[in-house]
Amino acid sequence: MSADVSEHEDDTGSENVPRRRVMAWLVGIINAGVIGAVVAPTIGFAIGPLLEKKPRAQWLEILDEGELKNGETRSVVYEAEVQDGYMLSKQRGSVYLHRDGTQVEAFDPTCPHLGCHVQWQPARNEYVCPCHGGVFDAEGNRVSGPPPRGLSRIATRVENGKIWIHKV
Repeated sequence: MSADVSEHEDDTGSENVPRRRVMAWLVGIINAGVIGAVVAPTIGFAIGPLLEKKPRAQWLEILDEGELKNGETRSVVYEAEVQDGYMLSKQRGSVYLHRDGTQVEAFDPTCPHLGCHVQWQPARNEYVCPCHGGVFDAEGNRVSGPPPRGLSRIATRVENGKIWIHKV
């Protein structure tokens, strides 16, 4: 009888080993799935900004060179085509242009304090923010008020009788 018992124990032991291995594999696969479900979005969130496309900068034709007199500062409204999701749309913007001889400067009219639109005051020869009283000189430098810095400059070029600005 002792021989029968030992044979029976061997059969039971050998049947449990494959079942235990299968269960261990299943638990491992489930754990890997749970860990992957937590780690994959975290990695995607961390490296996502590196994979995003940067907006394409473009040169925009703003004005004929002859329309801006020497010493003049004026606001110019322009339209730019912008990729908005899957659609191409037109976006309006404005810029202040100033001409000094052959040199043309462009300033973003957005106040760096809270984003109000500054106004050119030709009698005072300065830009003034109507919202909180920020004042900028003719070169866009901060003179007084709450803005933390001067107006943003925009790259310009004069080519073939046209004034161009570089917008991002």
